[in-house]
Amino acid sequence: MRALIVSDIHANLAAFKAVLGDPRAEHDLVICLGDLVGYGPDPDECVALARESCDVIVAGNHDLAATGRMDLSDFSNHARRAMEWTISHLSSNSRDALEKLPSTIHYENLLISHGSPADPVWGYILSLEDAVDAFSSFPDPICFFGHTHIPSAFIAPDTYPAQKRGLFAESQSKSRIDIRYGQSGETIKLRKGRFLLNPGSVGFPRDAEDAHSSDTESSACARYAIYDSETSVWEFRRVEYDLGETARRMRNEGLW
Repeated sequence: MRALIVSDIHANLAAFKAVLGDPRAEHDLVICLGDLVGYGPDPDECVALARESCDVIVAGNHDLAATGRMDLSDFSNHARRAMEWTISHLSSNSRDALEKLPSTIHYENLLISHGSPADPVWGYILSLEDAVDAFSSFPDPICFFGHTHIPSAFIAPDTYPAQKRGLFAESQSKSRIDIRYGQSGETIKLRKGRFLLNPGSVGFPRDAEDAHSSDTESSACARYAIYDSETSVWEFRRVEYDLGETARRMRNEGLW
């Protein structure tokens, strides 16, 4: 099985189409790690395309906020303004679809989560401390997560404990976690160990290689990953697309 892994689409239809249409991204199914909406100008279109294209979808914090299941006061000013716009432009069909999304899903031997397994909707995994909390909160060998918009991998031995065992054990365990920030084309073998894997953001990457700026709108990048269960390999990927028209509409709507 080859799975296309996408996350944090954030109503950026141009980016989402670029990933799904990337000829290098041959796949048998699509797994979406949440945040279909928020920030971008195409919430309905992205929800519809996700429902059509994705086999597994979990809810992100922006998806929950769009349906009234999360307080907007928890968001930054920029994110809150974008969510208010999204709520006012979201169709009832899209809202109904988002309301039905679970916060986590177990798929085969994988845990699928938007944020950290320790806090599936809102928890970030950015540091060693975050990774320790995450690994301590789930027993599965592999968890796919998003939320940070940064392609990354946190790798621990397969004997790494699935529960906290005191401060000394926690301090010792930190040194056993390997952190990698995925450059495009980098692969990780998943045959032995425990893994927290983030494909990065389709809609608005925040890694240094691909974060959007006004001088790169004509050749913006969307991040995704490919997971091959037969070879037990994860590969970080990126695809270029034209963000210009999307950026223009976002400025006109006060979203950027």
